[in-house]
Amino acid sequence: MSLIELALPSPDGQQLLSDRHPEGVTAISDALGESLGNISRLQGWQTQYAFEAVVVALGSVRLIKTEDSGLFYFDDADGDLQPPDFRIVLKDGTQLLIEVKNVAPNGLETKVRVKDMAATQNYAEATGGRLLYAHFWSRMGMWTLVDPSVFNRVESQQRLSFIDAVKANEMQSLLGDGMLASEPPLTFSVRMKPEEEKLAGDDWRALTIGGVELRSAGRVITDPDAQRLAWFLVWHGDWDETTETHVDDQGRVERVDFIYAPETDDDGARQIAEQGFAFFGPLSKLYTLRFLDSITTDEGGIRALREEPEPALLAQLVPEDYWAREDRVLQIWRFRQLPAKEDAESPHAES
Repeated sequence: MSLIELALPSPDGQQLLSDRHPEGVTAISDALGESLGNISRLQGWQTQYAFEAVVVALGSVRLIKTEDSGLFYFDDADGDLQPPDFRIVLKDGTQLLIEVKNVAPNGLETKVRVKDMAATQNYAEATGGRLLYAHFWSRMGMWTLVDPSVFNRVESQQRLSFIDAVKANEMQSLLGDGMLASEPPLTFSVRMKPEEEKLAGDDWRALTIGGVELRSAGRVITDPDAQRLAWFLVWHGDWDETTETHVDDQGRVERVDFIYAPETDDDGARQIAEQGFAFFGPLSKLYTLRFLDSITTDEGGIRALREEPEPALLAQLVPEDYWAREDRVLQIWRFRQLPAKEDAESPHAES
């Protein structure tokens, strides 16, 4: 009903609302057609829903709700008010107001009009919440969450660079995000039954699958928790995939390996070997890749705006007692980034 009320023009004469059904359908259809034809608008909504899904999946907040829906009235004596996208209530009762922005793939800086930021800050002060800006940097596939004070004013704009956003990022300290790392490679192997292999044409073979397995740095993963985590990292991590086919002395296929490892140069490979692990990236990035996979086509077309998130999915990926298990095969490191202090040169991190 609220959509109909907003879509319909002002009533003309004494016509009843119940008699304006055809007019209401037409008005909503026209507005929907305009929105669906605006790719930038659709991508903006996707980004908002992606942020909401990430917060729910991280499982570290008490509540998240859409803040900028519905009508509101205010006294403009102290300036304009503009509601941000979301209100979040943390476990300790702290209230955050989040404005979500998508940064285009070619962008390493984002801009907000000074008057728009002031109006959103006025809303935060009027409703009792701390204003923060969440940016999805689509080139890197990463989220940052920063205080408005991190922006730099340039004339009528507030500007934020990617580097400054990363240094001041509060996604992990406030919302429970984290950085995962493991020992490469991760390997998904499909074992065949060579004795049952048959020719199926000039360039084809009919193969019979005998089993599958997951390996971490060559070690077979059997623990269900570790298998679930490894599957998530294989499907939604950003390590590169290569394929190797193993055959027996008769040329029959014994095993096909799908190998996942970070792309790196010689210096990077040496560093990984010395430290014993390579980064997958933040949990928020991995979940966003999963989210975007679920709502876009193979060619990148938009087929949906949102997918119902699974609460605390990311928090459950690595059980609290995982590091106490002496027989764990899949070695996992988790790092937590704290915002850089003004006099620091780089963000602090804990593992």
